[in-house]
Amino acid sequence: MIKATLFPLAAMLLFWNWYNAPNETRSAEAIALCEAQPRTEDTNQTRNNFRIERNEDARVTTILLEIVPEMMKFGLDTFNVKAGDKIILEIDNLDGMQHNLLIAKPGTLDKVGAAADAMLRDPKASEKFYIPEIPEVLFSTKMIGPQELYTLTFTAPTEPGNYPFVCTFPGHWRMMNGIMVVEG
Repeated sequence: MIKATLFPLAAMLLFWNWYNAPNETRSAEAIALCEAQPRTEDTNQTRNNFRIERNEDARVTTILLEIVPEMMKFGLDTFNVKAGDKIILEIDNLDGMQHNLLIAKPGTLDKVGAAADAMLRDPKASEKFYIPEIPEVLFSTKMIGPQELYTLTFTAPTEPGNYPFVCTFPGHWRMMNGIMVVEG
């Protein structure tokens, strides 16, 4: 009963304040109390902010990998790491939807993608972050929410090669993929 009474009163108060406010504050943003403010930048453009730092002494490589807004792609198609190095992969989800990232064995992108597609029949696929439970998957993240920065830390494989990285959220893997080149 109280909720049913308070909501209309709160709505009337908000509308009254908005209606009597000066013209410059009459906007959707003025009454959207619980919504995040929209980005002021053009989200259709790639920001091209990438960072790859390597500390030779500590054998640590830090990579910033952005998810390009509204494009279903990563900001880098390829990045290089040294075999056996500690890798700190910072994934910045600038998009408005969830994504994940996994790194697989060389030459297994199609197999991992097919396994991700098959997960749609699994009622617990979302609880597994759409990560197939197959030996080809080496490293993976949880689902990364919109505007979330996630750090994945791992040791690069000791075997040189081209290791695919991919988002396996349903329908994404064919477009959202790239190559981590492991150098000897």
